[in-house]
Amino acid sequence: MGNVPFAACWDRLDRADKHRYSLVEVWNEYIDTSPFDFTFEHQGDGVHILQACQSRPIPVAFALELGEWLYNLRACLDYTVWAACAHVTGRLPPPDEGILQFPAYDTPKAWNNNIHRLKHLDEPHRDMLLKMQPFNNTSGASVIAVINELARIDRHRRLTISTTYLAEMEPVVSVPQGCEVKLQWGQRLLINGRADLARITISPWRDGFAAEINPRVGIDPEVAEWPNLPFWKTIRLTDRLMMAQSFVESVVAAFEYDCTGASRRADLLAEDYKNECARREYLKEPVTPTNKPVWDPPIGAISSTLERFNGESFPRGPGPAES
Repeated sequence: MGNVPFAACWDRLDRADKHRYSLVEVWNEYIDTSPFDFTFEHQGDGVHILQACQSRPIPVAFALELGEWLYNLRACLDYTVWAACAHVTGRLPPPDEGILQFPAYDTPKAWNNNIHRLKHLDEPHRDMLLKMQPFNNTSGASVIAVINELARIDRHRRLTISTTYLAEMEPVVSVPQGCEVKLQWGQRLLINGRADLARITISPWRDGFAAEINPRVGIDPEVAEWPNLPFWKTIRLTDRLMMAQSFVESVVAAFEYDCTGASRRADLLAEDYKNECARREYLKEPVTPTNKPVWDPPIGAISSTLERFNGESFPRGPGPAES
């Protein structure tokens, strides 16, 4: 890393991108095995239920790749605060690095209780972080909150739960001539491998009638713990991952540009922001303190042998394989 604190942030983002592609590959290989079936069962009086059934679980590699992706994004955010503190203080490593972390708080009280962790940042840096906090996101769909919570689940509890979402549903039903069809949507998220996705009522219904259906369903991967909010429901998981990654890129770029006047992704930043950074003047590269040895008090040498000088039986000679 040398004296380029923000370089590790981009290394983490590059690694996250690899895991994102690997995650997509795991899903594509899985879906190619046709692991889903559909049933269309008559419940009586012309009422039919269209159900999606998962015949094989999603490979555990999907949750593992997602966890690695989350780890790298969450680490990147922490690295960003560390790097900014290094530039503000001019020291590498920065002082009090043990308490530094990227804040992700649900309440103003939690923010205020932990503001001491950011004492070495400049005021504009703290202001930026405050605006990003989940408690300031009126829609509740904070990218930081999602990354923080999912990463916490993956790091400290268990793997996230991989499931599927019925993203596109355009069923076509064949019914006896003269019948009327009414459709009611049901579940879109598979729970324990099943979802009653549609209730279809055919009337009038008589004994001997039969109906068939082509489900015409598009299935996407999903993470069960992802917040079930209207904002996220309209966005596919693969697009959400890209959005989250781009958001973290913009955070790194904003802090890096403010500290150095340049960034790998300066294109993500508005010209007004760049001009504001220039007016504040960029910070200098942090300096690593000179590491001078501290010598122990001198001791007298003791006599030895030619065998020891030649390295024989050092440190104790060969031992058994199991040791």
